[in-house]
Amino acid sequence: MLNGWYEWRKSANIDDLPVAQADNNLPVPYPIRGYYSVADANLTAGTLVSEVQLKLNKTFGGGCWHKRDKDGHPVYIERAGRYLMKDISKLSTMGGLFEFHFLMQEFINRTIFPECSQLAGREISQQVVVFDLAGISIGMLSHIPALNMLREMLSKDQLYYPECMYRTYIVNAPSMFVTAWKMIRSWLDPRVISKIHILSKDHTGELLKQIPAANLPSFLGGNCRCSHMPGGCVPSVPLNN
Repeated sequence: MLNGWYEWRKSANIDDLPVAQADNNLPVPYPIRGYYSVADANLTAGTLVSEVQLKLNKTFGGGCWHKRDKDGHPVYIERAGRYLMKDISKLSTMGGLFEFHFLMQEFINRTIFPECSQLAGREISQQVVVFDLAGISIGMLSHIPALNMLREMLSKDQLYYPECMYRTYIVNAPSMFVTAWKMIRSWLDPRVISKIHILSKDHTGELLKQIPAANLPSFLGGNCRCSHMPGGCVPSVPLNN
């Protein structure tokens, strides 16, 4: 597995990806709030921001690395229920989507995890993820091209970026999500499944056990609004916020 990982990094030129770090002026691959290595920012057009990134950003529901949990792990929030699912496969190939995704993975590994480790005084190599499914529809959950992309992405993450998840929370999931979840969980390693928590409508209490109110966006029950940034805590092009 290690040899395969090394050969993949060489063949895919992973070490050459333009990863934003404290010692360079490269753009962040996705919105970020509350870290000192790079300034708070949104994804905007500019040097080394690919056309694929900008196109996909218009279809993604809205995501952001948003501060830390109580144990020092970085928190990533994704408004998955606002995705324009049918447009993703139209605007990008699988290869383009993977390049964007790997850039994000390298960013958290090379920039966010080292910063969190320094602040915590111990190694931090896992993140807390919150998937907000508010607004999701049956059409989104049954769109085959998007599901195929998700399956391939999960497969590669488990192979090339294993054990990077500390805990995942799924909130605002409609009842129809149960059917989709039965399929999605079949693609995941049992260790990954054990870290995923599907919360009830009253999810705020559970999230606040892990994430301080000051670091949790107000739309998830916290006190944070990031009013100094366009789009607030988690900017969303589809939501036009």
